[in-house]
Amino acid sequence: MTPADQKIFLIGFMGSGKTYWGNKWAQASGYGFFDIDAMVELNKGKTIARIFAEDGEEHFRDLETIELRNLLNKNNFIAATGGGTPCFNDNISWMKENGTSVYLRSSPVNILKRLVTEKEKRPLIKNLQDEELLFYITEKLKEREPFYNQAKIILDVDDLDKNFVPDFMII
Repeated sequence: MTPADQKIFLIGFMGSGKTYWGNKWAQASGYGFFDIDAMVELNKGKTIARIFAEDGEEHFRDLETIELRNLLNKNNFIAATGGGTPCFNDNISWMKENGTSVYLRSSPVNILKRLVTEKEKRPLIKNLQDEELLFYITEKLKEREPFYNQAKIILDVDDLDKNFVPDFMII
């Protein structure tokens, strides 16, 4: 893969900063930016929370896989995936075969700090109290890290400077 056809897939737990960093790095590099969750919502005409409630998680996972794989014919982009995207439908293997996967690793405590104010938008955590949420994050991370750790690049994002641009984005 040459810099002329970069496909960068940001993976990591919800609240790890995939959309935040993806937007920043896309602007810094001139790449396009795609948010898989936003693409699902746009194409279905309803929120992820509503998709989960009405159609179930399995249906949502199929929709996010479709949106992810629709990026195959695009070039020079950064895509923020959903927190569970790499863990379903062999998506981590597909991302590794078709681009550069980057795991944005964050501690459970820092993830909790970011998610506390966003519970309503996130169907898997919206009914959890803070202590339950920290336990959920810790347990889900243990479950998902075998997928996340398959990424080509692992970045610890907790202490990144707000102007940080990773080496793989410098062309």
